[in-house]
Amino acid sequence: MVLLKSFVLAGLTAVVAAKSAVLDLIPDNFDKVVLKSGKPTLVEFFAPWCGHCKNLAPVYEELGQAFASSNDVQIAKVDADAEKALGKRFGVQGYPTLKWFDGKSDKPEDYKGGRDLESLTKFVTEKTGAKAKKVQQLPSQVEMLTDATFKKTIGGDKHVFVAFTAPWCGRKWQLPHRDS
Repeated sequence: MVLLKSFVLAGLTAVVAAKSAVLDLIPDNFDKVVLKSGKPTLVEFFAPWCGHCKNLAPVYEELGQAFASSNDVQIAKVDADAEKALGKRFGVQGYPTLKWFDGKSDKPEDYKGGRDLESLTKFVTEKTGAKAKKVQQLPSQVEMLTDATFKKTIGGDKHVFVAFTAPWCGRKWQLPHRDS
């Protein structure tokens, strides 16, 4: 039997279809959304060209999705390359920089923890008591193929990953996950 997974198509579909749960901040809305709303907010100051920022982006989006339904916390970001004055105002010297605003003060706390979803979620939960909602995963794109369906499925314009396995083999196959 063969496992088939179209990684590129599934990934692009998810990005296009999903609306971001991370608030975009600019100088015109920063004070209202972060400093005057009374809501604690984790803010990422990033630059679009920064490799570390690009790596953090999908994790940060998942964090935003996990807390999107919470009224107790906001997850936001600032393109600090485009909005240099905001970065300077809060002492941003490198990218990405994460800062925690408690909703009461205009003096943020630098986030110094891990850049993985678990560490970020734990930090936000400890600060606010807000519970993260489990983010729903896309349905699996894995198809089991037989000799009869192999030629119809493989070939053409599709990009596929194929794993040939045997039911009697004791080795467990695990496909990479989004967070791997």
